[in-house]
Amino acid sequence: MPLFFPVLILFLCLWLIANRVDQYCQRFSPMVEKRLISSYRIIPILMVAWLMITRARAIVERDVNHIEVANRLQGTNNDFSNLKLLISGDGVGEFALLFLLIFALWTINLPSIKHAPLTVRKAIQSRVMLYVSACTLLTFWIFFPESNYYAPESLPLQSTMSADGDFSILMVVVATLMIAFSGELFAIASIHNLDEHFIVLQKRALVKVYVVSAMLMFGLHQGNYLDTNWISQPGNEKIIATIIFLSQTLILAFICVPSKRSDNLLRVGEGRTNSFAMISVLSLLILILITSIVLRQTSELDSGNRFIEESLWLTASFVIMVSFTQLLPRYGFDAASRPEYWWLRITLIFAPALIFWFNSLAIFIIPGLWLVASLSILMPNIVEKDAKTPSQLGMAILVGITIGIIFTTSLTEDMLSNLLLFGSIPMIISNVVIQTITND
Repeated sequence: MPLFFPVLILFLCLWLIANRVDQYCQRFSPMVEKRLISSYRIIPILMVAWLMITRARAIVERDVNHIEVANRLQGTNNDFSNLKLLISGDGVGEFALLFLLIFALWTINLPSIKHAPLTVRKAIQSRVMLYVSACTLLTFWIFFPESNYYAPESLPLQSTMSADGDFSILMVVVATLMIAFSGELFAIASIHNLDEHFIVLQKRALVKVYVVSAMLMFGLHQGNYLDTNWISQPGNEKIIATIIFLSQTLILAFICVPSKRSDNLLRVGEGRTNSFAMISVLSLLILILITSIVLRQTSELDSGNRFIEESLWLTASFVIMVSFTQLLPRYGFDAASRPEYWWLRITLIFAPALIFWFNSLAIFIIPGLWLVASLSILMPNIVEKDAKTPSQLGMAILVGITIGIIFTTSLTEDMLSNLLLFGSIPMIISNVVIQTITND
């Protein structure tokens, strides 16, 4: 079925614009409208479920013409326990996507918004659908490579890979839940002027995200998933994608959601242009400096000036994306209180995944992006004259701890891995500092 994945991608693209598709379907009779809406929402779920059923049947029947069976289960007896490969093996993307698609549609029935109007619940559902489809499309080439679905010219004569799979089932479940819960946060952060309906949803979503993110970071450390060569070691794309999802979740939880409140507390904005100009300059300097330091600590780039070149390319990629998104408020995408900062934060969320399409070193820019994110929530209050200034003690703590983390991790053998574990602390501090600001 050569058109299977193009069709699946097409339906996922429709999920990106679910609101527009629903509005278009309203042109037809109520019966046709209902069937069309149900079809484009259900078909992706059925397609992914079919992939999982096909994989499960091949595992149970020991179909050696199936690439995963040939690699992992040749010469073994039929055992239903091998179905764990649906989660821990090559089927990890199918399992995660199936759960996320079902969860996205189910969000209209979330207990935390059961008292909200139907229009609000539909809006949340459409934003979660957008987030899930965006995450899927950005990493589709990682979790659904052609090599998993097309038999090579010659299959191995014996198993060459572990029958237990490559990943911990618990880690896969935790990572999947993290993406699902971050979808709720994305909905909260992207829907404006409806905050009164999100009070319970926001509290519960944040608690869930805190728990699963901490579990994932602990699992990555304890499972030695971070003990890898991020440059030369092949086959770690899924781990990198998981870390990118973690980055998205942390920025949403500690920066994007709290920024809705802090942005609403800002006044007219005397010095607004200067504020964004300063965050732009600081972003450039931070990204070039932090990324260069991290790249310089690797064995492949510890000599010569290539680490500077790579950091400039990574920074330039981010700058291009930010420049594009800053044009969007001119075309009506300006519902946020501070649309320029809102689009900056959205770029911070999705930039690593986009950069990873064409640059395998995308993970090295994440620590710098976290630091930029922590400053983006504070900069308006620092620069604008009619805004309440954050606590000086809090700012001093932020600067001190940030410098301490960078200096301490630079003394370790794997600076990037340690920054991925501790580099989110500045975002946490920024979140705490901004929460102390109240409306006069």
